[in-house]
Amino acid sequence: MALEGKVALVTGGSGGLGRVHSIVLAEKGADVALTYNRNEAKALEVVRDIEAMGRKALAVKMDLADEVSVIEGVRKVKEELGPVDILVNNAAAGIVRAVTITDMTKEDWDADVAVNLTGPFLLIKAVFPDMAERGWGRIINVSSVTGTMGGFGQCSYAATKAGLIGLTKTVALEGARKNITCNAVVLGVFDAGSFYDVAEPFRERIIKRVAMRRSGDPRELSGIIAFLASDEASYITGEAIEVSGGISLFTF
Repeated sequence: MALEGKVALVTGGSGGLGRVHSIVLAEKGADVALTYNRNEAKALEVVRDIEAMGRKALAVKMDLADEVSVIEGVRKVKEELGPVDILVNNAAAGIVRAVTITDMTKEDWDADVAVNLTGPFLLIKAVFPDMAERGWGRIINVSSVTGTMGGFGQCSYAATKAGLIGLTKTVALEGARKNITCNAVVLGVFDAGSFYDVAEPFRERIIKRVAMRRSGDPRELSGIIAFLASDEASYITGEAIEVSGGISLFTF
């Protein structure tokens, strides 16, 4: 139970990859708070699953684009579970916008930046002081290969995920002497979430770009996140670790 006695906060923890991250962190011994914005019923299902393991869990409604909502959500976690030891910035804008730069509206751009980049900034800002005071913290940001490789019709998503890597490295520098590590996992294609919003022919084309010729199991990503949250990863910080089955490798 490598995370026994720790409190984890997972954004977007009510479905898709976030649900699996929350469950795996609980399996490793952490008490888990998970955020949701719309689907409370799904969030409460995850809470029940975690409580069935004998861990504490909490579902917190949070609008990541709203600073007041973030501050109040973190305060609630602290009151009910304790200060946040592990922050997993997993949530991303739920709408897949397959539009080119010339067709992207400023309103859509602003909405994606608010959730994908401003939200993680606000959460880090909210939990950082308690981590610094206690001299221990783990921050894991979920980025994407789109942020390192680009993506046709994905200008807002790619820009925010690239920005998240830059934020990761800056937070790592500012937290290093306070025993706060900050790393990013750069994910490829996984069997969850928005991948299934893509038409099947395009999913098949994407899989052909993966060196391993398959999509990832969510637990293959959650295991890396749990490792980065543990003391075993105490000397790893400021890294962007690609977990993609080799999608960025040149392959035939």
